[in-house]
Amino acid sequence: MVTLANGCQSAYRYIRLLRNLIAFVRYKPIRPSGHDLSFTANNVAVIIPTLEGSGEQLVNTLESILKNEPQQIILSTIDENRQKAELIATSMQNRRSKMEVTSVPRPKKSHQIAIAIKRVCTEFVILADGDVLWPPCLVPWILDPLMGGVATCQRVQAPNNPRISQYIWWFLGALYLERRNFDCTATTYMDGGVPCLSGRTVAYHTKILQSCKKAFVKEAWFGKLLNADDDHWSLTDTKPTSNPIPMLRFSRR
Repeated sequence: MVTLANGCQSAYRYIRLLRNLIAFVRYKPIRPSGHDLSFTANNVAVIIPTLEGSGEQLVNTLESILKNEPQQIILSTIDENRQKAELIATSMQNRRSKMEVTSVPRPKKSHQIAIAIKRVCTEFVILADGDVLWPPCLVPWILDPLMGGVATCQRVQAPNNPRISQYIWWFLGALYLERRNFDCTATTYMDGGVPCLSGRTVAYHTKILQSCKKAFVKEAWFGKLLNADDDHWSLTDTKPTSNPIPMLRFSRR
């Protein structure tokens, strides 16, 4: 019986792999529209929750985002590091993107996002971590008027001249992301479902996040407030607005 059970389990695993391979190959990304001017970087705000509010990594992130020319960029940090973030914002300000800084008393990503979302005046908002790098053409590919939320395919940046230990961690991280890209692409093709929209870079209709920001900062478990991340909460607790919008899509160029 044990052998039969193991055989059935192995058969299911390989059938599932074959099914996902077919779905992955057949998936075609939705190409951006070059005609609708309401879905451009001019209608996008980017919120970057950051703890330090400064540093080379954050500067590299901002440089890559600025190449996409969003309407707003909001750095959301803690009160202690607000001055550092303001110096970064002032030094990197350009004519096309308005840079602002918000802060909260203590580190908590959900609170940092919630206070920043109040300042957003665009139809779309993109949440991005302070250690990501965007390609210059990301914005047209991530905006979708028919979806409430859209996530991205991700890659790990290879370290320069890594030690063995660094290479091992890099390889494990790359393996995880590639497996996730594969699974999300396959399930998106089959039924439109994804397990999670990663908060590393994810776009939402602004009104969706603004409509539920109170619940967002009060997520609790057995009466105790959680210091939870944003991505899983957004999938489980976000409610549709008066004009319901399908919530999720995974974008792969």
